[in-house]
Amino acid sequence: MRTRRTQSGMTLIEIMVVVAILGLFATLAVAGIQGMMDRQRVSSAQRELLMVAQEARQKARSTLQPVRLSVTTTVEPGGSVTRLRWEALACSNAWGSVCPMTNCESNACGASGCTCTETGTPVVVPRGLDVTPLDGLCWLGTQEPGGATPPAVVRTGGRACLPGSPRPTDGQLVLKRNRGSLQSPQWHNDTVMVVDGLTGAVRSVDCGKTPLAPGCT
Repeated sequence: MRTRRTQSGMTLIEIMVVVAILGLFATLAVAGIQGMMDRQRVSSAQRELLMVAQEARQKARSTLQPVRLSVTTTVEPGGSVTRLRWEALACSNAWGSVCPMTNCESNACGASGCTCTETGTPVVVPRGLDVTPLDGLCWLGTQEPGGATPPAVVRTGGRACLPGSPRPTDGQLVLKRNRGSLQSPQWHNDTVMVVDGLTGAVRSVDCGKTPLAPGCT
């Protein structure tokens, strides 16, 4: 008596199900890795921005010239790119008593007669980070700590970097992070840059660790 040999194997439907499951896992893995890379990119940029602010303060104190932070956005292949750098603004006279030069009060370096003696290395700002509050933050560099004029000021409009501008207050320089997607952004207060109005010293406050800090709530 002959016995029938059974053939084992997978049907086409079973193969399609396995492929679909593997594809789903691969998609989730790629999304997770991409999200982790984006978070690391934003965190790295925040550390670089803090260093740029510290460099601006040191430059202002060493040269006794006003140094401001400037944010620019340019359209490049692949989309728009935002950068932040510090700019040492020139004075209108050789004695350095009229600083910054008048042309720099409303113009960027190199535009409409605004001259910068030196500029820092630009930091590329990721799309998931909003650094608009830092644009125009300026260290005067003309007074020692405790002097009549605070070394650090916030622009009152345009690119003005004048002694009469108000000091930055706690919770004013808030960096927002996009925790959604580029198509459906969800901006949340992520980091607060705290600048001492008399010394110009700068530090960052992580809203994730101190959610009740000024500017985080």
